Amino acid sequence: MLESLLGVPLGELGFTVPSRRSCGIARGDEQEDVLHRRQFVVDVGALVGATVLPAARTGRRIGTADIQAFRSDIAGLYAIDHSQGGRAAREAAGHVLRSVEKAMTDGAYLAPVGRDLQALVGTLHSHLGWIAFDAGKSAAARVACTEALASARLVGDPLLEVRALDSLSLLAVEQKRPWEAVAAAVAAGEIALTMGGPKVKSVVALRQARALSSAGDHAGARRALSQALTWQDRSDKDTDAPPWTAFAGQVEVDYATAAWHVEAGQLAHAIPFLRSAVDRLGPAYSRNAALYRARLAEVLMNAGEIEEACAEAVSSAIASQGMTSARLADRLHSVAYSAAQVNTAAAKDCVEELRGLGVSVRKQRTA
Repeated sequence: MLESLLGVPLGELGFTVPSRRSCGIARGDEQEDVLHRRQFVVDVGALVGATVLPAARTGRRIGTADIQAFRSDIAGLYAIDHSQGGRAAREAAGHVLRSVEKAMTDGAYLAPVGRDLQALVGTLHSHLGWIAFDAGKSAAARVACTEALASARLVGDPLLEVRALDSLSLLAVEQKRPWEAVAAAVAAGEIALTMGGPKVKSVVALRQARALSSAGDHAGARRALSQALTWQDRSDKDTDAPPWTAFAGQVEVDYATAAWHVEAGQLAHAIPFLRSAVDRLGPAYSRNAALYRARLAEVLMNAGEIEEACAEAVSSAIASQGMTSARLADRLHSVAYSAAQVNTAAAKDCVEELRGLGVSVRKQRTA
């Protein structure tokens, strides 16, 4: 084995050569042995070069158990985000990201573990991008999504790439970049078509509907919504769906349908879908429940249903106590400001209740 690995005869290495190896070897056999030894050395060298990081790394050994621990930490971030909002989730995600990056820079590990670590970095940046989006920090969200997309390309993870593109599409909608929103959603759809299951396809179709609607293509958005519903109906047996698609379901289809009606100027048609989305959300999604209820209040207010809008806004504000979400705060502020312009007892009571719950009623400055 030493001869094969090092390519040097045992005698030259200082070992006593067994008699069976020092005599009786035919020239042809010796040449064949040398060829085998050389091929073995080449194969071993290629294997070592492909799977082991440079020997200069002397830090703690990182293995599959560490990867599993990091994945468990990341899984817990979703619960923190849904129950407490962005601030707590951002702090927790940042802590996990620093731990993973420290393992990457200081640890010693095989190449497959390095790939897993890089994939975890991409997952964490995707999560941070969503948190920054929810906090209204567009620049930070774009940086995080770009980092996630780079990690996805480095490790060749198509579903991680789909997630990053989905987030970029949502962000582009908020930033009034319709072409970019549609392009990112379409790119995600092309990958999901061959690599994603029904759950992933449903999420991508919802993003496409949102992007197309923001671009004024309401017919295209309606077709995307139909596709999302079709894939949702097939997702019951989708056991391999990635964790970031767990939120997707009939609730999201209803909410996206309501958004489509709002974009089309059909507020009365949007209200039943928003009510359905609010009613279907379970206790695990308390942040989204408050957010969707605030959106329902907004649409009711714009539709002239003042008393109902006030009731929903107060319920949302009560449910959101202790949460941090810029989108939620903005929606509640919008309802409070609109209610302050209405000269009725119900509207005035609503404004006072919202103010007492920490909702700003002042007119926001425009950029």
